[in-house]
Formats: sequence, structure tokens, C-alpha cells
Amino acid sequence: MTTEPEHTDPVPVPDLTIPLSAADARALGGDAGQLAMWLGAVLHGLAQLRAGGASTDDLATTILMANGLMNRLEGIRNAAVRQHATQGGSYGALASAMGVTRATAQSRRDTLLKKEPSDREKWATDGD
Repeated sequence: MTTEPEHTDPVPVPDLTIPLSAADARALGGDAGQLAMWLGAVLHGLAQLRAGGASTDDLATTILMANGLMNRLEGIRNAAVRQHATQGGSYGALASAMGVTRATAQSRRDTLLKKEPSDREKWATDGD
């Protein structure tokens, strides 16, 4: 039995720090911890994919965590697009932010605005 660290590479492994102001942390509440956990699990899964040898259970966990994170991110993005429109944001600015053409941004925003906000959008704006 050894007490040596698992990795003995001379390359330091940095801690992951997500800078949040105190006001941001208060606004996010417990969701900050949940999102950080999902992100950490997804990054671990990415490392396993790159290193090879992940088990099917490892891959299933990566899929589960990635889906959870993607669902939340989609809600955040859609809520931001909806509020961008409400505040009079231009299609050009939206296109630039999305990395798409103006026509694509217009189509995506107009399609989103025809629907009621999803549960994930409501979570993004209300935290519930």
C-alpha cells in the first residue's frame, strides 16, 4: 500500500475557481453549488473520454450530468434571449452574441417568443 498521490506528474493541477461577486452568489443561492457539481462531473467525464478507458457506468454518469447542465444552460440562454428582446435588443446584436447570421438570430428569437417560457426559463429568472 502506498500513500503517494495518485498523480506524480510535475505539472501542478490547478483548483477550479469560478469568480462570483457576493451579490451573484446570493442571487444564485444553492443553484451555484448544483451547477458547479454538474460542471465538475462533466469536466471529469471529459477527462475520462480523453484518457480512454471509461466504463459504461462512467459514461452514463457523464451523459446524465451533461444533460442536466445542458438543460439548465438552455433555460439560461432562452431567458436571456427573451429578455434581450423585451429590452429592445437588436437582431444584429443577438446574431453577434449567438455567432450566427442576422436572419438565423431573428428566426430563433421569433420562434422562442411565440412560445410560453419553459420551466427551465422560469428557473433561470425565478430560481424555482
